[in-house]
Amino acid sequence: MSKQKLEFTWRNSEQLEGDLVEAVTALKNEPGRNIALSGSVSVVRQLLAAGLLDELHLLVHPIAVRKGMRLFDEGETAIPLRLISSETFRTGVLNLVYGQAESTGDATYEDAKLYLGQREQ
Repeated sequence: MSKQKLEFTWRNSEQLEGDLVEAVTALKNEPGRNIALSGSVSVVRQLLAAGLLDELHLLVHPIAVRKGMRLFDEGETAIPLRLISSETFRTGVLNLVYGQAESTGDATYEDAKLYLGQREQ
């Protein structure tokens, strides 16, 4: 999505117009293959909040940059996720794939801390 007209050189690419959530909902209802998005925090935030992402792929790099836009802002409602897969590259980068999970209700960070350091048996 962009307010200006873009020209794409990638195969099977198109520019969506209008409201993002409405456009993606319509696109997901069409027959076809997977829809991929790369690198837009604001778009990912909107699609996560609308429940339109089937999978969220995160690459976690072994460096704390400490600046830039955060994917998850404070004050937003919890977004329940479940880990689908994980891979560690030799560089130390983690490739994490999450899917939607059932609601966590009113879970808090205090609730999440109960699981820190626990491993599955």
